[in-house]
Amino acid sequence: MDFPLPFSASSPVDEVDISELFRDGYVNCKFPLDGIVGFFSVRFATSNAKEMASYFQFAMGFELVAQKGLETGSSLIASHVLRNGKAVVEIVTSIKVASEEADDGETLAALFGNDTNSVSLARIVSQYEEVRQQKKPDVAYDALLAYLSDTFVGRHGMGVIDILLEVTDVDTTYSRAICNGALSLEVPHILSDCHGVVRVAKIGVPGTDMHHTLVQKVDYDGVYLPDYKTSSCNNQAQLSFAPVSICEIDHCVQNYSWNEMCKYARFYASALGLHKYWSVDESDVSTTNTALRSLVMASANGKVKMPINEPAESKLVGQIEEFYQYFNGPGVQHIALRTRDILQCVCSLRTRGVDFNEMSSDYYEVLMARLAEHKIVLTEDMDKLRANNILVDFDPATRFARKNGTFGCNYILQIFTKPLHDRPTFFFEIIQRHHHNGFGKGTFKGLFETIERQQQLRGTLVPSNRRTI
Repeated sequence: MDFPLPFSASSPVDEVDISELFRDGYVNCKFPLDGIVGFFSVRFATSNAKEMASYFQFAMGFELVAQKGLETGSSLIASHVLRNGKAVVEIVTSIKVASEEADDGETLAALFGNDTNSVSLARIVSQYEEVRQQKKPDVAYDALLAYLSDTFVGRHGMGVIDILLEVTDVDTTYSRAICNGALSLEVPHILSDCHGVVRVAKIGVPGTDMHHTLVQKVDYDGVYLPDYKTSSCNNQAQLSFAPVSICEIDHCVQNYSWNEMCKYARFYASALGLHKYWSVDESDVSTTNTALRSLVMASANGKVKMPINEPAESKLVGQIEEFYQYFNGPGVQHIALRTRDILQCVCSLRTRGVDFNEMSSDYYEVLMARLAEHKIVLTEDMDKLRANNILVDFDPATRFARKNGTFGCNYILQIFTKPLHDRPTFFFEIIQRHHHNGFGKGTFKGLFETIERQQQLRGTLVPSNRRTI
């Protein structure tokens, strides 16, 4: 199947076979040749946005920068936007329930697309009194988000409903996505306020409750998006806590069911032009009890990375199956936040009350033996890494000599929080990269063992009756 990659207006339009995007060794480039600039933000849906925003502020060290709600004239959606470095999260909740009265949806359908699904969405949003009275597109879009948020929380609990992507051309990216199987939720349209103009659209991932809002900054210098007001919250209370240094969102991990990894990887390749970046299977990531497969899809410039996981045949129920059991479908399992100093970052998070997975002493004995075998000395103090339960994955093929006679190499440092809420369906990863672009192939076994210990406490580490086809 051939399809046009959405190159920027100044670049030649090319034809690329989808198989090319799955070729091993596909090289990232500096420019967003597929039209995707990077992560814009991650949107969480929850039943209490204000409370969750406080968690991000006081536990995770984010700063509240913008908001939307009754105080700002929004009668359908409450939203709190927080930032740490370049990592931006938005927490949303609906603040009004739809009535049963509705019109036929024909007049509103054009806001959402040009298919039968668009008429259905229009009928849904017309159940909100504000939409029927004001007949404004922005109110209709707020009503849609309120409905989608309510539906998401009712089905999944708290979680990631939308991974927003900054793009070079909304119309091109949207059109290509819709032509290749994405659902139309919002057609390309302009948002503006006194800070300038952005152009946005929204697509849905078929078979899921997850969306991607596409954001093109036409001429905008506001803190987030039009119609969001600068937060009046006093962030001075943060000064009593140790700062948490986050650079940006490194990657967002999605979980799918049996035999769905390749299906959704191909969707992201055809709809958004993402390419295969990295992959592992049960021979790489397993214990004697559980296993998974993972295929990382990335944008042309490597700024957006989305690992897609599926369960693999194993003796016991693994983390992907457990996720499905409590999330009731596919979705985002965790988000990795990149830092330049993982020891400082993790120590600060611990003082703020964040709980992390704990590693066994055996893991570090094996790690130190492997490092010694290659005569590699890490920049960080190994005793501190061990005391903080930080995982290490290194590439001995990149070994180089230092002036002091020791050897270094490319490596990553990782640690994973425990689930954020009572359902074991979302956690954070903190990652520091030393010129290593992998995803912890050498740390998976240790990570799996810690997750299995948590599953054991939850009573979900039981014999598996599922098998791949």
